[in-house]
Amino acid sequence: MADAALPRVAAIVIDYKLAARTTECVRLLLACGYDGDLRVFVLDNGGDGGAALRALAGDPRVHVETAAENVGYCAGVNRGLRFAAGCDAEFVLLLNNDVRVRPGFLDPLVRVLVHDPSLAAVSPTILRPDGRVWCQGARMRFGPNINVLLGQGKAPAPPTHGPVAVDYLPGACALYRLADLDALGGLDEEYFMYMEDADLGARLRARRRTLLWLPWVAVEHDASASSGGGRSPMRKFMTACNAARWLRRHGTLRLWAGFVLFDLLLWPVAILAGTPPAAAWAKARGAWSGLFGRRVTAADVPR
Repeated sequence: MADAALPRVAAIVIDYKLAARTTECVRLLLACGYDGDLRVFVLDNGGDGGAALRALAGDPRVHVETAAENVGYCAGVNRGLRFAAGCDAEFVLLLNNDVRVRPGFLDPLVRVLVHDPSLAAVSPTILRPDGRVWCQGARMRFGPNINVLLGQGKAPAPPTHGPVAVDYLPGACALYRLADLDALGGLDEEYFMYMEDADLGARLRARRRTLLWLPWVAVEHDASASSGGGRSPMRKFMTACNAARWLRRHGTLRLWAGFVLFDLLLWPVAILAGTPPAAAWAKARGAWSGLFGRRVTAADVPR
């Protein structure tokens, strides 16, 4: 595209007990060199960020709010969406605080959305700190966890390999059209945290909107810093519980069969494969809880 005035973007960053990471994330974002107008919404979720997060508001581009209690990722993002609407942003960047963005990463994401009105959202290649892929978009599948992060653990795809339409865009770094999120009423707060991105993808695709992974942009993600790692009992419980919730709303017979087989009947095999017993048990409890309609709440974090 020829150079032109780019639309306003509002970035949403949620902090939970990791103020130093959030501060670094926001500073890198502000220094990315976006050619349009960039605003940043930061939620101090739980009120533990204190002076470190309040100091970010010294930059007129940054708005900081505090939630005295843990309201959850989804509710936090929805607060950010209200901020984005209030400042007349056209696009919304969902960005985890454990993501390190690179100079120039935002402009090409925005230009793709501007160029193609059929797109609801785009996402870059998201790399692990070792330079290998954390994800290149995601899809639902017949297999463990009912979903898979594409390309995980592999070398990054070349810039010419894509773009690719995917089932959903993991919320670590994804740029959405605010009008599409508003049409859905934002994120579904019943998910609290985890699988809300898969739910968002399913609802957008039901409206015949496309989500695209772009191979020519990359960011770095220190995955699951807020939840103790990919095999932490908290993450396993919440993901499994919300996977069942996702299936109750969007599941096909094939995906239900995979969930019953891999996540219910064969969960002891996970221990034999090296999953810590506490994490495997948490996953099993989460799956059964979700089947019976239990919601993830803030009480599950310390528990």
